Amino acid sequence: MIRVLLVRHGETEWNKDHRLQGHSDIWLAESGQKQAATTGAFVRAQNPRQAHVSSLVRTQQTFEQFGLDLQPSIWDDLREQNLGEWEGAYAAEIRDSFPEEFQGWRAGTYTPAGGESYEALVSRMKGAFFDIIRATAQIAPTPSADLSFELRTAVMVSHGAALRVLLEGLGLLDRAQFIPLTPASTTVIDIPLHHGPVSSSLPQGGLEDETGEEAERRRIAALTDAEIEDLCRLRLINLSPELLNPAATESAAI
Repeated sequence: MIRVLLVRHGETEWNKDHRLQGHSDIWLAESGQKQAATTGAFVRAQNPRQAHVSSLVRTQQTFEQFGLDLQPSIWDDLREQNLGEWEGAYAAEIRDSFPEEFQGWRAGTYTPAGGESYEALVSRMKGAFFDIIRATAQIAPTPSADLSFELRTAVMVSHGAALRVLLEGLGLLDRAQFIPLTPASTTVIDIPLHHGPVSSSLPQGGLEDETGEEAERRRIAALTDAEIEDLCRLRLINLSPELLNPAATESAAI
C-alpha cells in the first residue's frame, strides 16, 4: 500500500495578516517554523522515504523543520494558485470591494485578472500527484505508525488552496462542506493496490498472497491516472500542529 502525507506549509506573515499570497514567494514567520517543527514529529513517525515540495520557499522551509534525512524534489506544479492582480491584497478588502467575484473565486468559478483558473490548478495538481504516486515504486516499504504492515510512504508539502483543489479533484471531499486546511496541517491519503478490504494486520485483507517486491514495483509504476484516482482513500484530514501539541504553538487552530 502507498501512503502520501499532504502537508500545508506553516504560517507566514501574510497568512497572519490575511493577505492573498498565490505565487508570491513569502517566507515562513517564526510561528510557522514552530508549527512545522511540531508537525515534523508526526511526519517522522510515518517513516517517509520520498519527499516533494513546491518551488515556493515557504514549503521548502516547512520541510526543513521536519528533520528528515531526505532531499526533496522541487515541483513548480505544487505551487499555490496564481492569483494575478489580487496577490498581496487583503482578503477582507477584496471581499468587500468585489463580493460577487470573491464568492465566485471561492466557489471555483471566477479567475482574478492575470490569475490561474480553477481548471488549470486542478489539472496541474492532479498531474503532479499522480506522478508522485508512481514514483513511490522507487522506494522500499517502511514500518507504519498505525498499521502492522509496511507502507511505501512519501511526504508532499504544498499550499492551502492547491491542496483543497487536489482533494476535491480526487473526489475525496465536497467543497461546500470543507473547512480550510490550517497552516502546517497534515492530511493522509492511502492508496491500496486492490479493491478488497484492507485489515490492520494484512495489507491484502488476508485475501491474497504477497506478490513480491519486484511485482509490486512494476504494478505501481504502471498505474494509470484513472486507477490512482479510483484507489485513493482519505484516512486523515487537517491534523493541525495545534492538535498535535497545543503548548508548542502560538495560535489556536481556526
